[in-house]
Amino acid sequence: MVKTAFSPGMDNSSDITLADRYAAALDWWRDAGVDCDFADEVQPWLANEEEKAEATAPARKAKAEPAPHVPAIVQDALPGDLAAFRAWWTSADNALPSGPAPRIPPRGDAGARLMMLVPMPEAGDSDVLLAGPQGEMLANIAKAIKVAPEAVYLASALPAHLPLPDWAELMREGLSAALLRHIELARPERVLVFGTSLPRLLGHPASPDTLREIAGIPALATFAPERLLEHKRQRALLWERLQKWTA
Repeated sequence: MVKTAFSPGMDNSSDITLADRYAAALDWWRDAGVDCDFADEVQPWLANEEEKAEATAPARKAKAEPAPHVPAIVQDALPGDLAAFRAWWTSADNALPSGPAPRIPPRGDAGARLMMLVPMPEAGDSDVLLAGPQGEMLANIAKAIKVAPEAVYLASALPAHLPLPDWAELMREGLSAALLRHIELARPERVLVFGTSLPRLLGHPASPDTLREIAGIPALATFAPERLLEHKRQRALLWERLQKWTA
């Protein structure tokens, strides 16, 4: 039994408006636990929004695609002769990172019997590339395979000493093109590559042990100079490989 605010003997129906009756009915159904309307057929309430989203999706996708990456070093912009390349290598126009260390030029002449390519100058280099213990070791290697000092071309993959270089990012920025151009302009008879990260930069993604040539020039890859200095066994293995390579 529903209680009302009116006594049975009183007729106040004229005081109750249609809005009051409608609100009372809704209150009654709500108190009974019914607060939703149900229908047997599915209503496509979001159909228009979904169609609109599908229509605009390609446009949004096109806007989200990033622009193609342009490397800092572009092959077509690299110098075309060795003298100009060496000047560019140490200039401020060179986009390769150097930090506070000085940029060191390569040393040697084009057409050398042997090009020795190292990852970077030694930490103590200031004017001359590989002026410390690493350079002394490389000079001994050249002497052991009977290559005179003046017949060696010394070069580095970076113009300045850089702790922990990001070789993958350097490759993305065009370092590979610069290294290959350097080798092509130097025109050595052979290339000895120091550092396990460099073969990939030179277009050879396989194991460094399988490196045979670079730009048509006979090549051999080994560990970085600092590792060879620290490990006698690695120097012995390199000597064995050098004997076969130069036989």
